[in-house]
Amino acid sequence: MQPYPTIQNYGYGNNQYGYQQPVNPYQDRLTQLQNQYNQSTPYNQPMIQQPQQLSMLSGQMVGSLDEVKGKDVDLSGNPTWYPKVDGTEVYRKQLQPDGTSKILTYTLSQEGMQEQSKQIVDANMINSLFVQLKQDIMTEISGIKDLVETSISLPGEPSKTQRGGSQK
Repeated sequence: MQPYPTIQNYGYGNNQYGYQQPVNPYQDRLTQLQNQYNQSTPYNQPMIQQPQQLSMLSGQMVGSLDEVKGKDVDLSGNPTWYPKVDGTEVYRKQLQPDGTSKILTYTLSQEGMQEQSKQIVDANMINSLFVQLKQDIMTEISGIKDLVETSISLPGEPSKTQRGGSQK
């Protein structure tokens, strides 16, 4: 009596040459599909394989800049894009060569040139305010100089006499 049943094959099949070969149904199916595919393509036309390029941008929708700051930066150096939920801004986060991350903000501009003209007017207004402030300061300084000169040019006034005793 044998303690264990004897299995002659142990999962290996004999091939036509007499040596044992492992039976792998997945490999057999793959070979069948490859043979079927090769039969369907004509032999006189070469097969051209073009790599598929995914034109997707990596990133996620965010609510604010604080969320972008909390996100991990792509270590490959490729930029990651984070559009704001309301559609007014897009953030770009990218790893810099020195190891830091940089966030650029792109803002939607609907007004275009009108906004720039407002900035020029504001800059002119600020310049005129500074000129006016400078003139006011100069007049105040000249007034102080006049007061100092008049107090120096006056002869010393007689000291007031004290009444009631000596106070030291």
